[in-house]
Amino acid sequence: MKVKFFTSLLCVLAITFISSAFAETKPNYDSIADKMVNHSLRVQPGENIIISGTPAELELLAALSVATSKAGGKPIIQLNMPQANKRSIMETPLKYLEMPSTYDIAQMQHVDGFINVGSIQDPSLFSDVPEEKLAAIRQSSKPFNEAFKSANFRSVSLGQTGGIPTKEYAQFRNANYSAMLSNFWNAVDTDYEDLDSSARKLIKLMKSNTKVKLTSKNGTDLKFELANNVDPRINAGATDATSALSGPAQVWLPAGEVYACTNPTSATGTLVVPSMPFRGVTIENLKMKFEKGRLVSFSANKNEKLLKDYFALSNGDYGVLALIDIGLNPNSQPMKKSYYYSWEMAGVVSLSMGNNNWAGCAVESDAGLSFNLSGTTLTFDNEIVVNKGRLNNAVGD
Repeated sequence: MKVKFFTSLLCVLAITFISSAFAETKPNYDSIADKMVNHSLRVQPGENIIISGTPAELELLAALSVATSKAGGKPIIQLNMPQANKRSIMETPLKYLEMPSTYDIAQMQHVDGFINVGSIQDPSLFSDVPEEKLAAIRQSSKPFNEAFKSANFRSVSLGQTGGIPTKEYAQFRNANYSAMLSNFWNAVDTDYEDLDSSARKLIKLMKSNTKVKLTSKNGTDLKFELANNVDPRINAGATDATSALSGPAQVWLPAGEVYACTNPTSATGTLVVPSMPFRGVTIENLKMKFEKGRLVSFSANKNEKLLKDYFALSNGDYGVLALIDIGLNPNSQPMKKSYYYSWEMAGVVSLSMGNNNWAGCAVESDAGLSFNLSGTTLTFDNEIVVNKGRLNNAVGD
């Protein structure tokens, strides 16, 4: 997942595209490439497709390039170099970091599709970057984010929270690497038709102004409403499901989620996040209070200052609760004694505040945060959708 809005610089900060992910279990790259190109993106003859990764992922990039070419597309390989990106951020004057990239905007407007693959080998790579540098980059992305809302490209990304699993990221989230890797590939290789069916059942409950309540044993007690006249979206692994909606058609693998905009003035109550990854460090026991849709106060047992600095240099409605996402993938489950949670995991409820243009939401900001929550109870108009972290059988069967 993962900051979900698409922009090259912000993606670099969200997911470091250096991969040692395949060291223990090497998947069938040709099979994966075929699914991403022909099912997820549905590449058509003559389309220009940008495929991004790093030199560490050359074999997968090659398979994706071949599959794109066989489908009649025109593959364009784009290499990301995170260490060089960090050096550039650290050594470039603020006045240059604040300058928008007109190439990124032109690329978005003229390319038919994007295929992104990535993983995190060094979770803390950007943890020591000064906040004013990151704020400058966010400021430079404002024209991109504005153009993004009306763009019509398609994209598929392999890797949600944390990207393709690595030993380093597993350790960061207190997860067993082998189990994490197995869970990931099983979730990628799920039945997409079943996911689509489950998602469409859930969407029937997500009407305009639906009243939502989220609670947990950790202290979450939050109420809000879904937005009026904004259709929920499906990530069932194929861009077809969102191609008729405004903005780009995007999917992420492992797939399996439904997400919807909230009424931006409706959130009231308390949200508690026991553990949240943030730029390679962990925010522990984050407690947030919302009134009339907006974050009014927060505290954390560890690394609270990082969020304060982040918000202090952010602009727009970064503190507005903007989106809810429900994970549906039966092959992706939270792992015991771990804080590794991902958007697609069955029964995981994710909330986002701030900029969520990628989901068709109207909240405007140069910043945002997302929270993947396990063990919660979720109701729509008093009907239970998730009960203590378990998806209601009527939705997930």
